[in-house]
Amino acid sequence: MSENAEIARLQAENAVLRRRVAEQDAERERLERMLQATIDHVDAVIYLRDADGIFTHINDTYVRLTTLSREFVIGKRDSDVFPKEVYEAFRVADREVVESLKTFTQEELLPQDDGMHFYRSYKFPVLDAGGQLIGQGGISTDLTSQRRAEETLRATKSILQAIVENAPLAILATNAEHRYVLVSHEAARQVGRKPSDVMGKLISEILPPGAAEAMESTTDQVLNSGKTLVLEQTVPWEGDSKVFLTHMFPIRDAAGDINAVGTIATDVTEMRRSESEHARLQQEVIQAQRTALLELSTPIVPIADGVLAVPLIGAIDHERNQQIANALLERVAATRTRVVILDLTGVRHVEPEIVDALLQTVRAVRLLGTEAVVTGISPDVASMLAGLDAPLRQLTVRQTLQHGVEHALTRTRARRS
Repeated sequence: MSENAEIARLQAENAVLRRRVAEQDAERERLERMLQATIDHVDAVIYLRDADGIFTHINDTYVRLTTLSREFVIGKRDSDVFPKEVYEAFRVADREVVESLKTFTQEELLPQDDGMHFYRSYKFPVLDAGGQLIGQGGISTDLTSQRRAEETLRATKSILQAIVENAPLAILATNAEHRYVLVSHEAARQVGRKPSDVMGKLISEILPPGAAEAMESTTDQVLNSGKTLVLEQTVPWEGDSKVFLTHMFPIRDAAGDINAVGTIATDVTEMRRSESEHARLQQEVIQAQRTALLELSTPIVPIADGVLAVPLIGAIDHERNQQIANALLERVAATRTRVVILDLTGVRHVEPEIVDALLQTVRAVRLLGTEAVVTGISPDVASMLAGLDAPLRQLTVRQTLQHGVEHALTRTRARRS
């Protein structure tokens, strides 16, 4: 073969090789773009390093969470990117991957602008076809929000648990089957048990008959209506009864469906008994005060031996008239009074039935052998008396109290002589 032919052959082979290299470069670039696009759409920190620990790839999440640009990170090691205490912690997993050629998992801390962040990192080896290490990869998931939420949840649970354990209230929850799913210490104490003895039991297994039916009924009301129920219940309880002020409310799951009913109940039995006793005593005091006022408003004044005066002031109702009659008749019988003067000067108005009642008092006094003298009659009362069927001769009437006293003294002197 001539020299020119050999050169032509070599040139053709070189052209083929160049095309193959170009095609491989294009394929490598295509795969590179596919790899980068893929890891950029993963919501976790992804990074790749070569066998020497130099960064070759990071994804958009890495850039966003670390606020470090690709230009700054690519081509550098951890020691060039992070503080010493950070990258030395990273090296624990890196060494494990290099030595074992297996995936290694660890939790890592990374300081960021809003504080320390928690990551769960999966470090894995990248091997060639012969099983030799050519690089390392890592996928790190930011658990900070989850950890903070868990910490908040733990703190909230601790607070709720402290409330449930120490509140002087019966706090409980029951599901649709009427089983207890939450029981406070006070709720368990009221039925003479421990919370662990009540949890999971049916209402009917814990509460006495009557009280159980009442609670099951109100629980069903809340389950069916989805509304809060506030009521005061008196329920049978071990041969007696108890009064509970109860707040019942629906408990919903994440989907908004009611899966339990919460109850906060306060035993107000002693309070209501005390209130009832207080009301009774208060009524007795009021009645005693009323009696005392009636007595004070109906003074019976001795004028002379055998003469009593009863000056009446203000309105006279049936109760007061009855009190006047009783007090007067008792006094007349006890003192052998000869003349009683009923002075109506201070009475401006009186109902017809009360006038008739006063006349009955006058007749009762006469039956005891005592003369009744009425003084100070107003024009209204006089008109009323004139219209009554009772004969006016039953009355001894004088214009004023002074005239009545003079009449009484005259009669008593006459009797003695």
